[in-house]
Amino acid sequence: MGFTTDIDEIDIVYGSESKLLNAIVQACKSVHPKAIFVYSTCVSGLIGEDLDAVCRKAEELCGIKVIPVNAPGFVGPKNLGNRIAGEVLLDYVIGTGELPPDYPGEGLSINLIGEYNIAGDLWLVEPVLKEAGIKVMSRITGDATFQEITYAHRADLNVVVCSRALVNVAKEMERKYGIPYVEVSFFGKTEMAKALRGVGKLFSRSNSSNGSNRSRGFNRSSRLNGWGDFYMGQKIDEVIEREETRLDEKLKKYTHLRGKRAVLYTGGVKSWSLISALLDLGIEIVAVGTKKSTFEDEEKMKAILGADAPLVEDVTPANLRKLMKDRGADILVAGGRNLYLAMKEGFPFVDVNQERHTAYAGYDGLINLAEQISISIRFFNGNEICGSGISRQTVSDPLKTKTDRDVMINPLKHSQSIGAAIALQGIDRALPVIHGAQGCNFLAKVLITKHFREPIALMSTKLFTEDVVMGSDETLTKVVQGVIEKQQPDLRGVLTSGLSEIKGDDVAGAVKEFRVQGSGVRIINVSTPDYEGGLETGYAKAVEAVIEAVARNQESGVRSQESEVRSRKSGVEDSTGSLDSGLLSRDCKINVLVGSHLSPADFTDLREMIESFGLKPVILPDLSALDGSRQGFSAIASGGTKTGEIETMGDSGLTIAIGLSMEGPAMVLKERFGIEYRIFESVSGLRDMDAFMETLSAISGRRMPRRYERQRRVLIDGMRDAHFYFGGKGVCTALEPDLSVQLSRVLGEMGAEVDLSVVPSRAASIDGIYAKDVLVGDFFSIDGEFDLLISNSHAEDTAKRLGVPLYQMGFPVYKVLGNNSRVTIGYRGTLMMINEMANSLL
Repeated sequence: MGFTTDIDEIDIVYGSESKLLNAIVQACKSVHPKAIFVYSTCVSGLIGEDLDAVCRKAEELCGIKVIPVNAPGFVGPKNLGNRIAGEVLLDYVIGTGELPPDYPGEGLSINLIGEYNIAGDLWLVEPVLKEAGIKVMSRITGDATFQEITYAHRADLNVVVCSRALVNVAKEMERKYGIPYVEVSFFGKTEMAKALRGVGKLFSRSNSSNGSNRSRGFNRSSRLNGWGDFYMGQKIDEVIEREETRLDEKLKKYTHLRGKRAVLYTGGVKSWSLISALLDLGIEIVAVGTKKSTFEDEEKMKAILGADAPLVEDVTPANLRKLMKDRGADILVAGGRNLYLAMKEGFPFVDVNQERHTAYAGYDGLINLAEQISISIRFFNGNEICGSGISRQTVSDPLKTKTDRDVMINPLKHSQSIGAAIALQGIDRALPVIHGAQGCNFLAKVLITKHFREPIALMSTKLFTEDVVMGSDETLTKVVQGVIEKQQPDLRGVLTSGLSEIKGDDVAGAVKEFRVQGSGVRIINVSTPDYEGGLETGYAKAVEAVIEAVARNQESGVRSQESEVRSRKSGVEDSTGSLDSGLLSRDCKINVLVGSHLSPADFTDLREMIESFGLKPVILPDLSALDGSRQGFSAIASGGTKTGEIETMGDSGLTIAIGLSMEGPAMVLKERFGIEYRIFESVSGLRDMDAFMETLSAISGRRMPRRYERQRRVLIDGMRDAHFYFGGKGVCTALEPDLSVQLSRVLGEMGAEVDLSVVPSRAASIDGIYAKDVLVGDFFSIDGEFDLLISNSHAEDTAKRLGVPLYQMGFPVYKVLGNNSRVTIGYRGTLMMINEMANSLL
């Protein structure tokens, strides 16, 4: 906790000592600290404030230690400030207190000097010390209390971790209190073993050199005899052997780092200790920056790397970039100020200075270092499938393989009729009706309305008991005729339910009869029983039925195949070399079939992308109108693809399908009109978007517009910024198959691992999910340890049960605002999604 006096111009002119005194007293009353340290700044130092006098007065008023720290910024760099703080501790704190009565007397005690617990380093080291019988009395100053520093003079040994900053404290304590000191490093396996054994050996020396402490009445009940020395050495060796065995086993997954080459630039103890840690991982050091290193540091580097150690004084950004390229380095290990040099140049990077967020000390710290290096190298090198190293997995079904699970608990699945109803919202002047009980329509309408936050066109035949017993053909006829007369839709979709399917209603026959009667309204029948399939299959069936009923070839009936494009391939694997603009009709028209996993804003962006290449897309369906732009209320769908546009789909030169669920509708267009198609499993992520843009460029004969080139550069920059937060993270997704595929590819590019992907029903696209495990199940099927859950709003309780953040996607999403304005595709949308997920992981 820090406070400031907020000096202004009046204070500079007239002085601010009274203001400082009042501030100290107010801080004391507000938070009741054990002590207050008062720091001078450049301004207070220049105007000559008497910090010492103010602190003495404040100490009288507060009744606690109020200690001046005269370290204005102009006196020197950070390390000098560390040394000044150390001298302050020696003058005002160390030696002013005694051990509490309940302090455990057994075992030997050390002070850790220059250990600041950066990113939790201390928490990885201290348990190992404790296991070896080494007790930490005082921490100077990471994770320390004021009281423990007051009795630091009662320790048996000082262990100096950062000699450049606080070795002055250790030397003065040796002179004043007779406490020996040793300089160690806790980075890496080799240095950790040296530190433990070095501390153990020096303990015996401390037993004969602490007469000054004895004369002050300090009873060292922990003093060792010869047997004790032997016992401590044996215990330390046992701990080292055990920890190294465990470490070696953990590091087996990082053997791919052996032979990698690193440029290292840091300072102080890390400049040589991290060399040792990297060598422990089998990484070759090709250059070490020495600008922030002392002569002693350089000597230690040479002791590790040899007399011809690759030490480099010039560590300007230009030279670091040159070193990385000229020496074939695989990673830059340096401080945070070099982060964006690496990001912009595309170099793998690991931050090892005080700005970092990951602990690298101790045995577990070396595992963390290996993981971070692996994550960064994998991300920048694009290793394996989008950098994830995860292969497609066989789908298992817990509801079928577990005999004790005959019940769906918190179901993820939605009925086919909901999917079909959503698809028809994307066709202008369409009106779906669910042929079933009133509840079927009610639930569908509630969920769709909550998700899109828009009035939804959806009706029901509202079957009752008499309809089930006596037949419902007449009810269906009345409802359809009533809708035609009252609403006059251009397209009427009759969606079946489990009820109407099981009772055997001839819905297809009734629809044919309506067509024969020639009402002038196109009527389609979509079989969507809720006992099979799911939202995604119902959506695809509706699109397919619309194409069957409406699409025509205005020129010659059936189109011949004009080229050899397009055997079915995924967006990442496609080669666009066989595509050419000759495939297109003279008006450059293409069909674009879009799956249920895109948001309304995605549809808008998708159209803009395609049109920017001079192409004229017929997008089916087009849900962009559900972005909130519709005016007023309409009982039928407003906006979306017009039936007149759908009629012309037979004249297009190519069909692009977004999502594997759209293959069925694409095949209908091919079978009826000879139009070849290309499927893109994803239009999110860098690689998939590159493939999509290359395809548009190939078929249009135009280069990618400059605005998308810029968006691509921004995405790459953003991915580099965010990859630290994704690397090694375990994610669980519970989504429809197409969205699961798309998201798993993006997460893979970012270095995250989809540990579990739960889908509501089987579908062909399941094979495209990159995850360790894929289950057909419900929310109750989700179990395990994850860093993030990605699912719809119904997963809120599951996220709470797992204790993980929930990133809401899919259907339905109604507990976050702006979902319909969220762009998740393209370069821009991918970056927005990555940033949102990264914020959830922070």
